[in-house]
Amino acid sequence: MKKTTLIAAALAVVCMFTATPNPSAQDGKTDEKPATDTTAEEAPPTDYLVIAANDLAGVAEDWGNYRAGHGRVAKVVTLSAIGKLTDTKAPTSVEIKNFIANEAGNDEPREGFQVLLLGDCPNDSSDVYDPKVEIPWELTKYMDSNPDASRRERGPTDNFYADIVKDADTLPEIAVGRIPARTVEQATLAFNKVKAYEAAKQGEWLRNLTFFAGEGRFGEQIDKMLEGLFISFAEETIDQAYAVRMTYANINSPYAYAPSKFSDKVIEEANAGAVLLCYLGHGAHDRLDNMYVEAGGKRVRYPILASEDVDKFNIPDGKLPVMMIIACETGHMDHAEGCLAEKICFTEKAPVAVIASSRDSHPYSNTLLQKAVTHEMTDVRAETLGQAFLDGKRELILAEDADRARLEMMAFFIIPKKAERDELNRSHLALYNLTGDPGLRIQYPKLDLGLSVGKTDEDGGISLTIHSESILKELQPEFWVECTRSSHAHEVKKFDKGDITSDDAEKRAAAEAVIAENHANSNDKVLVKLSAEFEGQAETAGKDDEGNPMKLFELFYRGKLDSPLEPGDYILKVFAQDSKGERCGFAATKFEVKK
Repeated sequence: MKKTTLIAAALAVVCMFTATPNPSAQDGKTDEKPATDTTAEEAPPTDYLVIAANDLAGVAEDWGNYRAGHGRVAKVVTLSAIGKLTDTKAPTSVEIKNFIANEAGNDEPREGFQVLLLGDCPNDSSDVYDPKVEIPWELTKYMDSNPDASRRERGPTDNFYADIVKDADTLPEIAVGRIPARTVEQATLAFNKVKAYEAAKQGEWLRNLTFFAGEGRFGEQIDKMLEGLFISFAEETIDQAYAVRMTYANINSPYAYAPSKFSDKVIEEANAGAVLLCYLGHGAHDRLDNMYVEAGGKRVRYPILASEDVDKFNIPDGKLPVMMIIACETGHMDHAEGCLAEKICFTEKAPVAVIASSRDSHPYSNTLLQKAVTHEMTDVRAETLGQAFLDGKRELILAEDADRARLEMMAFFIIPKKAERDELNRSHLALYNLTGDPGLRIQYPKLDLGLSVGKTDEDGGISLTIHSESILKELQPEFWVECTRSSHAHEVKKFDKGDITSDDAEKRAAAEAVIAENHANSNDKVLVKLSAEFEGQAETAGKDDEGNPMKLFELFYRGKLDSPLEPGDYILKVFAQDSKGERCGFAATKFEVKK
């Protein structure tokens, strides 16, 4: 058979999997060609490509149809279909990449093009793999960040498939994610989680950004500085409308929790639902770090989260967060025992997707990536998880963040040479991968609200205005005042740290109770509630971010503080739902109480 004929036949097989609705076929009718025009209408280009291991073709087709039902132009292909293009049963990673590049537009990739890989990685990054259940990933030239240079390994990655433009920058141009399923049951479970998340009811959970962290163990002073940096990051760069919660495995912090119950507390916080669940610290392929406490001259360790704890996730009603694990190895998908990211992916009521590193990562690049992806999900509000991950990774190299100069200055004292920092960031393009669907439509509040504060009258009343581009009818708002994130609204009590590991059960219980109370008080920034009466509404002329004219809808309220505030800086917040509970929105604004 001629090669051209072989390729044409293979393309025909590939096209059979294209998930494009056919209205006439759905009606049970046959297509009728126009009598006067035989020119075929050009099909829209694919923007969502599913590449499936052969045994997972059925789930892949369902996935493609689901995305097509939400407006994507989806195409589904198996490895065997790609292999037929080059007369092989198991195409190489290069052949798979060439197929992706051709679909995406080669050196001019279409904006928004995404790839879902449905299949596991071969163990130990082997280039020999089973196309029934595996899709290879690529060992890059970049080494991981193990502190012991003799133990460093090349980083395996799916970024190889995302970097399709033939240049030397290693930057991803398209979003790639992987569901590392080996069975139809695993693939179906992951697919059902995606559908449950995208159908979840709007509510308070969309405000939640839930962080937990391991101790740096760089010494008490440096660890305290790192905690201060995180609080500064939360204060200055995360929209004040969000509820930022922190649980820190450092007994010296007001955000600490009882060591023996720390892992359960992490699960409890996650089970409340959140847009983002983020861990920062040390990790291994099957677990996060431990919390350490000094007792009788010895260090007692308590796990933060291990693979066996993942089954405790019980996040209800599809309120599944995206999880970022900013740590070493937790995305080691080619490990013979599996990894933490995979365990989470295939646990029904656990996070819907995981961003994690395949090998040892570095605190400097970790910080940049965590900040960038958080920005994409909370400020930019990228439409899909793949877009947020793609743009977050590109920021590592492009350095467009206004805060980057400050971060580089701090990094200078750890890694003085800029060339070494740049090389480190390029390695992290490879190290961090998405265990999840790049096409995941991130849940955001459907009411885009703004909030402003007017004058305070002699009776302590405050004029409040909610404004939005959406028509606001029968809104049910709640107003309250918080202190800044770097402050505490409630008392943080002292306790004897030695009591935590005491043989005296009463002392131990009393210390744990104080720690739990401090954790709750440190995370609760609410100072006072506002009762508010509706006073009217209006339509006004406004401008969008690009200066184009637009309508703004405004609702006016008169608020009354439940108790007076001391002079200082505060955050006024609002959360609102429509009368049917189908849409929600939230906003915040800073205000000052003067002497």
